[in-house]
Amino acid sequence: MLLEKQEKEIEKLINDSLNKAEEMWENVGELKKATTLFSEGMRTYIPGHPYLKENEYKSDQFIAMMVDMRDSTKHLRQSISAKIARVDLMQRVFYEVSALLPAMAKVIEFEDGAVTEYLGDGVLSLFQVSKNEEEKKQIIYASSRAAQNCIYVVNYFVNTILNKRYNLPPIQIGVGVAFSDAIITKFGIPPNSQVKVIGQCVYFASNLAKGRNEIYVHEWLENIWPSAKNGKIRFTAREFRDNIKGFLLNEVQK
Repeated sequence: MLLEKQEKEIEKLINDSLNKAEEMWENVGELKKATTLFSEGMRTYIPGHPYLKENEYKSDQFIAMMVDMRDSTKHLRQSISAKIARVDLMQRVFYEVSALLPAMAKVIEFEDGAVTEYLGDGVLSLFQVSKNEEEKKQIIYASSRAAQNCIYVVNYFVNTILNKRYNLPPIQIGVGVAFSDAIITKFGIPPNSQVKVIGQCVYFASNLAKGRNEIYVHEWLENIWPSAKNGKIRFTAREFRDNIKGFLLNEVQK
């Protein structure tokens, strides 16, 4: 659960983001794309690796978390009645993601994770995993809190504000969380190259983000999950496509 101060920050962020989205929608023809270039290397958003030199690559362990909005294609292509909502199709989706993505990024930031990619209707975030066992345990717990708080914020802030401003029905998200080694390197052709993290954690997290307001954890992360007497977390196994094994994360109410 978030602190009251954090909840107020989230609420303000969503409304500020929607104010900006409305302004952009009205002035879309004036938008310009800005790019920042670094001649000898590139800054990154990768936790623990703020800068990557030219021709450099690194390896590390990460927990990847994918947050994906469900039914965005349906919202984009199937009209909603004007009797139900005040916005429709592209404008509807634009406002939904304008509220969702910054809110998810802020929730993840609260737990020392970082969004490394915005993917249209979702975000990919990373948590650097320490080699120290106690620190590793705390990072796993932090990623779990972030995942649960993403769903909480969608239900109680994003949806509430979207409904209040545009009379939109609730959106849902899927959350996938996975752990593995990964390579940090630069891809693409200058000046449009980007620093990327390539690892199974990213692939598995993406494939597990298929639930509806549910969190699925990959088996490699479940295997290293800290055990605690009278712990509140329970896992329910589920098979995904391509023989990916995930576990539905449930917080048991005591």
